[in-house]
Amino acid sequence: MMARRLPSVRVVSMRDHSAEERSATPLELFFDLCFVVAVALLAGDLHHGIADGHAAEAALTYAFLFVPVWWAWMSFTWFATAFDTDDAIHRVLTLLQMAGVLAVAATVHTAAEGNLVPLALAYTGMRVPLILQWLRAASSDRAHRAFALTYAAGLAVAQSLWVLGAIVPGQLTFLVFLVALAVDLGTPILAVRRSPGPVFHAGHIAERYGLFALIVLGETVLSVTIGLQGAVEGDAPFGTVVVIVAAALAIAFGLWWIYFDALGRDGLTRNRRAAFVWGYGHCLLYAALAAVGAGVQAQLDLLAGEASSTDAVVAVSLPVALALATVGGLQVAANKRPRDAASLFVGAALVGLTILAAPWLTASTANVIVAVIVVAVTVVGGLRRAEVPR
Repeated sequence: MMARRLPSVRVVSMRDHSAEERSATPLELFFDLCFVVAVALLAGDLHHGIADGHAAEAALTYAFLFVPVWWAWMSFTWFATAFDTDDAIHRVLTLLQMAGVLAVAATVHTAAEGNLVPLALAYTGMRVPLILQWLRAASSDRAHRAFALTYAAGLAVAQSLWVLGAIVPGQLTFLVFLVALAVDLGTPILAVRRSPGPVFHAGHIAERYGLFALIVLGETVLSVTIGLQGAVEGDAPFGTVVVIVAAALAIAFGLWWIYFDALGRDGLTRNRRAAFVWGYGHCLLYAALAAVGAGVQAQLDLLAGEASSTDAVVAVSLPVALALATVGGLQVAANKRPRDAASLFVGAALVGLTILAAPWLTASTANVIVAVIVVAVTVVGGLRRAEVPR
């Protein structure tokens, strides 16, 4: 069988969103790999900040930098689900975005130290190819021209503000960035209103979001691996390290189970408002999942130091509580049945109690408690879903 020849140029058109299946393409999967690097560097800075005794500052910086990285991934994902553009031009423009992601990842540490200009320039280099993709779609698909132009204009304005925010005096930076973020978040809402019909495939988006969840959960798996290596080669107490990493693995597995059992395409098919809550709400979830891995690595570093045990406990308990609460909120947005998410909210509250008890707990004890709670939530959720007739 002869391989399908890739056309150099093809007409950009809206995908057929009535198709039952729409799997991620190899190009989309390749694109995701670049974000593995970006998320790993963000989590690395958070882990070092906690271990060095600057947990609050590191957490704020992490949250601030995670949003634009996540938004860059989300912007491309929603474009790729809307338009069928697999030709040479699309691939080259996507490659440029991938290079931009790596450039952003390389500037994360500099931005964490307060120099935002390299990050803003790298971020701009990443977003310009996406703007060109939206303009290309607008020129080819007359029916969806207003939709595509609104996206292109919103991205251009927001990106200009990101650059401006990086160069204005320090007191104005935060305000300008807030305006840029508001433009970014508001653009899809305005664009969808100008579309004559559906502009995304619910199953494809749910799959893409699930794949990114695996990426951020991978940070915890990586932390477990590093911890086991440290237990073998380092001076940290072997038993304590094993308990910490075993509990972390149970937490990661439980969160994976909970996510893929609790969330599907429901929130994307109910109505437009639910779809936006579902899509945007994942930002907090992804940040929390990646932070779990950073917290585990910080705990392992703190074993050999004199830093506060409270920071070590909170480093894992807080992001787990946020993850459980966020999955619960997304589930309610999807099915409008708060009772189905009750175990998630109760679990988040119980994990929150470990934060309050942090001064009296060791990291290993807290992790075991959190792992037991996560496993219990997983079991309760599974039993409840088993009771629902298919």
